[in-house]
Amino acid sequence: MITERTEVSAQAACATDAPSRAGLPPWLLWGGVIGLVQIFAIATVQPLGVSTAYPQLVGYLVDKVVPGFAESQPYLQKIGAKIGWEVMLITGMVLGALLSRLMPGGDRTPACELPTVFRASWARGLAAFVGGFLILFGARLAGGCTSGHMLSGIAQLALSGFLFGAAAFATGVLTASLLLKRVNGGR
Repeated sequence: MITERTEVSAQAACATDAPSRAGLPPWLLWGGVIGLVQIFAIATVQPLGVSTAYPQLVGYLVDKVVPGFAESQPYLQKIGAKIGWEVMLITGMVLGALLSRLMPGGDRTPACELPTVFRASWARGLAAFVGGFLILFGARLAGGCTSGHMLSGIAQLALSGFLFGAAAFATGVLTASLLLKRVNGGR
């Protein structure tokens, strides 16, 4: 009896397409919200992008410690060493993620039988941080990031945004498939 209840509750916790209170699947509801925010951002400021916020924040902080630093750096002169809307967007993303984790229902235990490679650990966290830093570094070298190119590009109906989005998702599916294959011993 207890085993049956645990199994049923685990299956319910793993139901990713369960309708939200609005009657929509969560991916459709929140995808729509992102779309509305994107339309608002394009109409009022500019397309959303987040990678510029990091050098702006670091430049701002270093300039406070070493006055005049930002003025001596051509890159920081171009993008600005400031706390602007981009930095506030990043701050909101971090706080929103933290709040969603801490709010009731934020702890999605059980882990829905995830393979070990996807479960949280310090090593996984460190690898994710290093990987994220490298992606951010590459994004700044390229002059933009995936959110700016894919989300904003698609919102503006740019062909390059659609192509990049398809390539990013295809790469993600391939990578996940390879990781799962490795973890499951080639099955």
